[in-house]
Amino acid sequence: MFLLRILLCLTVILCCWKFGDIKNWKKYYPTMLYLVINNLLYCFFVGKKHFLWRLEPDILLNFTFSILVQTFIILPCIAILFLSYLPKTQKKVILYLIITGSILAGIETIMFIAEKITYHNGWNYWWSVAFNFLWVIMLRFHYLKPISAWIVSFLFTAFFIIYFHVPLP
Repeated sequence: MFLLRILLCLTVILCCWKFGDIKNWKKYYPTMLYLVINNLLYCFFVGKKHFLWRLEPDILLNFTFSILVQTFIILPCIAILFLSYLPKTQKKVILYLIITGSILAGIETIMFIAEKITYHNGWNYWWSVAFNFLWVIMLRFHYLKPISAWIVSFLFTAFFIIYFHVPLP
């Protein structure tokens, strides 16, 4: 199981390359940055002291390298894949968000069972599953209305900081 994160990374890269709209990556770039910035801010604010969830190190990837791979490879590739197929009609969008959130929850489940992700300070598996669905909703929201999405993200972040008693640096 120590190669799970590398297998995930390679799978996401290959899927992005094969099925993603790579030639139009510039169209998705602001939303990719949104994900990268949010992930880095999470790491900065929780440091090593107050994780809600934590990617666990393994033989090939220590903690820092795991975060870097997730931040700069996996998240941007997922953004390209997700945004490449974003439907236009509301009915299809809802189904697409449910399917995408379910895929991410499936990945979360595999990572949890393999003990590659752990939960702390009141966060648990079910919070992460819900967060996966929130994540895809916010990804679409940012793609369509970036300024509004940043404001809503700030409000969600404030909620999580208060609810889970995250001490600010």
